[in-house]
Amino acid sequence: MAINPQQKGAMVHRFTLFVLFVGALVAVLVVRLWFLQVVQGDNYSAMAEGNRIREVALEASRGNILDRNNQEMVINRQALSVFVLPTEFERLEDKEGEVARLAEMLGMEPQEIMDKVQGEDVQPHEPVLIKKDVDPQVYFYISERQVHFPWVQADEMPVREYKEGEETLAAHVLGYLGEITEEQLETLQEKGYKAGDIVGTSGVEAFYEDILRGVDGKKIWEVDAAGMPLQMLGEEECNPGKSVVLTLDKELQKVTEQALRDGMARARTFYDKERGKNYNAPAGAAVVLDPRNGEILAMASEPTFNLESFVGGIDEQEWEQLNDPANNAPLNNRAIVGQYPPGSTFKLITAMAALQDLGVTAYTPFYCNHVFNRGEFKDFPKTCWGTHGSIDFTNAIIESCDVTFYDLGYSFYENRERDGWVTRLQDYSVLAGLGSQTGVDLPNEFEGRVPTPQWKWEFNQGNPDYQRWYPGDTVNMAVGQGDILVTPLQLANAYAAIANGGPFFRPHVGKEVLTWQGETFEVIQPQQIGDITNRDNPLGIAVDPANLNVVRSALTGVTWGGGTAAGAFSGFPLAQIPVAGKTGTAEVQGKQPCAWFACYAPANNPQYVVVVMIEEGGFGGAMAAPVARRILEHVFGIPPGQVQSGIAGD
Repeated sequence: MAINPQQKGAMVHRFTLFVLFVGALVAVLVVRLWFLQVVQGDNYSAMAEGNRIREVALEASRGNILDRNNQEMVINRQALSVFVLPTEFERLEDKEGEVARLAEMLGMEPQEIMDKVQGEDVQPHEPVLIKKDVDPQVYFYISERQVHFPWVQADEMPVREYKEGEETLAAHVLGYLGEITEEQLETLQEKGYKAGDIVGTSGVEAFYEDILRGVDGKKIWEVDAAGMPLQMLGEEECNPGKSVVLTLDKELQKVTEQALRDGMARARTFYDKERGKNYNAPAGAAVVLDPRNGEILAMASEPTFNLESFVGGIDEQEWEQLNDPANNAPLNNRAIVGQYPPGSTFKLITAMAALQDLGVTAYTPFYCNHVFNRGEFKDFPKTCWGTHGSIDFTNAIIESCDVTFYDLGYSFYENRERDGWVTRLQDYSVLAGLGSQTGVDLPNEFEGRVPTPQWKWEFNQGNPDYQRWYPGDTVNMAVGQGDILVTPLQLANAYAAIANGGPFFRPHVGKEVLTWQGETFEVIQPQQIGDITNRDNPLGIAVDPANLNVVRSALTGVTWGGGTAAGAFSGFPLAQIPVAGKTGTAEVQGKQPCAWFACYAPANNPQYVVVVMIEEGGFGGAMAAPVARRILEHVFGIPPGQVQSGIAGD
C-alpha cells in the first residue's frame, strides 16, 4: 500500500518521539542506578549488613559485697526470667489476647506488659524484660513450648541474693537496686548507661555503683530476612563487677541491730509520767565506729526493710507501704539522715569551750538549786532535771547538771561582744565536725545544723518576731537543745575526736576493693578530717590537751558511782574495761524525749565509739545506755549482764 508523504512524515515524527522517550527513560535509570550504587552504596551496604546481623546484650554480674572478715553479705544468683521479643511481638495478630494470656501466667496486669513492650526506649531487636524470678513451673512451661510463644523468651539473668534470715541485715548500709531514673540517666549516660538499666539506688550499691557494675558483653547473630537467628557469629564475654569489702563486722552488725530493737521494745514498756502513756519508741539508730581510722563497724537503723523485696522489682503496694509516713519511714537510714537535738551528749562541746575560754577548771564550783534564774532568766527561769546542790565542774559533767551548763551558756552570751565571740560556742561545735557532712561513703548524708544569729535571721525571713538571737538560744544550745541538730554519725565522730585526744577521721564503710578473681584492686585508706587540738584551722581555735583530758576524765565517771549511766553499766567489768560516755535526753516539741547515749571504750585505749539514739525513747541513761552496753559486751566477749534502769533524768 502506497504511503503518502504526509503519513510518512507523521510516522517518522512519532518514531522519533518514541526513541527520545526511551532514551530519556534509560538515562533516568542510569542516573538512578549511579546514585544508588555510587552515592548511597555504602549506606545501603551497611543497612543490609545491619539487617543480617543482630547483637544481643549479655548482662554482666555485679560485684559481691563482703564484710570485713570476707563474709558474704550480698552475692548474685541466676533468676528465671521472662522476656518479650519486640519484633516477634509486632507480628502478632491478636496482641491483646496474647498479652492477656502471658499476664495471667505471670500474675501481672496486661497493661503492665503492654507498657514495657511498647515503651519509647524499646529497641526492636533487644529482648524486653517482663519479669524476674518467675515461678519455675511457668518458666519451664514457656521454654518447653516455645512454638506456642514465639514472641516470648525464657532465660536466666543475674540478680542480688541475700542469705536466708539476713534479708534485712544492714539493709540501709547495703542499699538496693532499681531501674535507672531519668535524673540518673542524665549523669550516667556518658558511662554507657541506657534506659532500663538496673543501678544502685541507695547505700553501698549506689555509692560504689561504678565499682560493683561490670562490663556487659554481647552475642552477635546472623539472622534471616524475617529476623530469625541463623548462626552465632561471635561473642564478647561479660566482665563481672569488682567486689567491695566493707568495714562492717557482720556478727557485730547482727548484735547491734538486735540490741537496738530490744532497747526500743524495752522503752515501750516504760511509763511516761509527764504525758500519761508509755514511750512510743518508734525508731532509732546505732553506730559503732573505730575511732583510730574512722571505720564503721556497725550501723543500724530502725525500722528497717527487706532487701529481698527489691529483687526483680518491688511490688507497688509494698513500695507504697515503705513510703507511708504512718510506717515511720523505714527506708531512711537514721544514722546519717536523722537529725535530732543531741541533748546532754552535747555538753562535752560546751565543757571543752568553757575550759578553754571561760577559765573553768575541773574543780570550779557551781551550785544547783534546780532553778537557773541568772540575768534575763530571772523572769523566765529554766530548771534542771535534778537538784545537785554544790557541785564542781567535773561532777557537773558526770551528773549532767543542767544548771551548770545553763550558766556556762549564759556566760558565752554575755561575752558575745568580745572579738570573735559572737559564735564562740558554735565554733567549737564546728571544730568537732558538727554542722557539716562527715563525708561518709554513703549517699544522701544530711548536714545537721549548728545555729548562729545569722542563720536564725535568714531562717525566719518573713517572721520578724523570731529573727532575733536571744540569750535563751545560747543557753539552750549549751545543753544540746534549741535549734541545734546532729546525726548519730556526726555525734559518733565528735566522740571519736575526744577518744583519740584530738584527731578524727572520715567515717567510711568501704575497706577494700577486689577484682572478680578475688585479688586486691584498691585499699581504702583512712583520711583524717580534723583535730580539735590543732589551732591550724579556719576558726583559729583549739582545745588544749590538758583541758581535753579534763573532759575525758569526767566522761569515765558517767558509767559508775553517781554517773547518769551507772545503772546501765552496773555489773559491767569497768575496772578491766573502763567506759567513757555521756547520756542525753533531748526534748522535741510535740513528742516524747529522744534518748541518747554516746561512749567509747576502753577509755584508756579507745577502740570503739558507740552512739545509740531512740526516738521518743525516754531517758538516755535508762533506755539508750543499756543498748550500748550490750554492744560493748559483744565486742569484748563479756556475757550479757542484767541491765538496771539508769537515772530517770538524763
